[in-house]
Amino acid sequence: MMLRASTASQLQHPDPDSTSDDVVGRRSPNLEDFVGAVVGTDAAAAEAARADLVDQFGTEWLVDASAVIANFEMMTRLADATGACLRPEQLVASASMRDELGLDAFPSART
Repeated sequence: MMLRASTASQLQHPDPDSTSDDVVGRRSPNLEDFVGAVVGTDAAAAEAARADLVDQFGTEWLVDASAVIANFEMMTRLADATGACLRPEQLVASASMRDELGLDAFPSART
């Protein structure tokens, strides 16, 4: 399973009848909808996305996708809680992106 942004150029969709090894690294609207729903605030949308993912790919995919989402959420919270800052070279490399997205305006921004 890949991140939504890292698979933007791949237009293949998993075949729900194939094995998980056949679909690793391919893009799935079902997975993207699931991620968007569970990190959002609409409980009904999250439940529908969970049911759709199970219907399309099975419970194992739901568990794996949930674990990946939870891990990313945990890493972000750990970085925030510890006051992690970008290294000088990261500040330079990310300056235009941070400016475009307005990230430095957030109260939690640490540069």
